[in-house]
Amino acid sequence: MKIRFRLPLSIMAVCLLSVFSISCTQESYESGTGKYSLMRAEFVDAHTNGEGKIFSVMTDEGDSLLLTAPAERTWAAKADTTFRCLLYYNKVGNNAELISISSVPAPPIRETADLKEGMKSDPVKFVSSWTSTNRRYLNLELVLMTGSTDEDTALQKIGCVCDSVSTAADGSRHVWLSLYHDQGGVPEYYSASVYMSIMTSRLPIAVKEGDLVSIVIPTYSGKITRNFSL
Repeated sequence: MKIRFRLPLSIMAVCLLSVFSISCTQESYESGTGKYSLMRAEFVDAHTNGEGKIFSVMTDEGDSLLLTAPAERTWAAKADTTFRCLLYYNKVGNNAELISISSVPAPPIRETADLKEGMKSDPVKFVSSWTSTNRRYLNLELVLMTGSTDEDTALQKIGCVCDSVSTAADGSRHVWLSLYHDQGGVPEYYSASVYMSIMTSRLPIAVKEGDLVSIVIPTYSGKITRNFSL
């Protein structure tokens, strides 16, 4: 999925620690013309080198790009590792001139029985959902209500839980997932956008054409279901 739009004045910083120890950060930048006029935004798999610096990315469309300069980020400091990210960049030949790169939570899929504190279904605002072009990810765009608090321990948690898997007469499978969201005592003063990617390789089945994945999402208007045909 490619995103092209006018730059906002800033991107609100969002930090989430998921129930499965996945963090999310977003960087900020200023709007304007010049170096940002041809900016692209894409979801990518970012790769670190032996020094723990991001040096290349693979877009969901299958384009492999080298960064014009390796980038250091605290959340991507592990060497020789792949991270799910949202990348803002200028295309320079076959390279990418980095403007901003943010981590995107890609939590493992757990069973309800594995959750020590039980299932949490605090509401979120649903914006959109889509399957990546390479079919490696099921993506969600959500809005969480957040705000500052005097309690340092207050922390929202987000993740994904598998409820069941059924098989139809034709052999196709249907996987039911639920979004886990724990407001964690964080005040609901203002909106913050967040993306989340679910790796199809982490589903409890080896997916094939004809399979269906449904995700139940708790919203302020009640639970909704979004379906992904694979």
